[in-house]
Amino acid sequence: MTRAGLIALAVFIIATGLLFSLNPRTQQKLSAAVLQAVAPVFSTGSSVKTRVQAYTTGVKSLAELEDDNKRLKTENNELRVTNQMLRDLGDENVNLRRALTYKQRSNFKLIPCRVIARESATWWSQVQIDRGEQDGIESDMPVLTESGLVGKTTIVAQRTAYVLLVADENCKVAVSIEGTRDQGILSGTRLSTGAQPELLIRFLPKTVEAKPGQKVYSSGVSGGVFPSGLVLGTVAEEPRVRELDAQVRVSPAVDMSRLENLFVVVPHKEGG
Repeated sequence: MTRAGLIALAVFIIATGLLFSLNPRTQQKLSAAVLQAVAPVFSTGSSVKTRVQAYTTGVKSLAELEDDNKRLKTENNELRVTNQMLRDLGDENVNLRRALTYKQRSNFKLIPCRVIARESATWWSQVQIDRGEQDGIESDMPVLTESGLVGKTTIVAQRTAYVLLVADENCKVAVSIEGTRDQGILSGTRLSTGAQPELLIRFLPKTVEAKPGQKVYSSGVSGGVFPSGLVLGTVAEEPRVRELDAQVRVSPAVDMSRLENLFVVVPHKEGG
């Protein structure tokens, strides 16, 4: 043991001996004095401890608030997505209501489908859809949106099918013009890939009185692919009279560059 340790031990022994040599009353007074002397130290220590605990609690509260903020942001994003989905469902409901209006006045059922592929070089000519034979789809079935006629099915596989668009020159539709009894054959015209498709009614009588803005409907000739009453577009300009007939340019009712959700028109089978 070091010298300092020996001195401290001797002082402790002497102090202890003196403490026990005092009478009880004197011992109580001495203890009270010692406690009074050290009380501020304990009080300060307790205060520091309290402040440390309060700070720690505050830090935990901030962490909890940050977690709550993250959770609320996540929930808000979920609500945005849900709201968007509800808006989409609302739009789809409007489309279906329009489609059902068509369905109620016809002897057909509608098969909803989506465009899954189209070639960039022939985007105006055909698209591929996600429905096929297993859904009751066959070739030469009309395809439409709530806005109007899109085209007809051609090659049909088990789960997919191709749709020839009315903008293609090989898709021909017997049509009539709103407010007239005149009928002709509508088809697309061959265009460069960068241009919007153009529809043209040919074989109209030279006396046709078509005006811009008049609607053009399928006329539903007997034995034809397309039922009557389907909108194809509106008259874009005054008729061009040629030597044997008149022609009318038509603005399409459906934007062929933005096809996504379609309906295939399937006739009800007898006994089905």
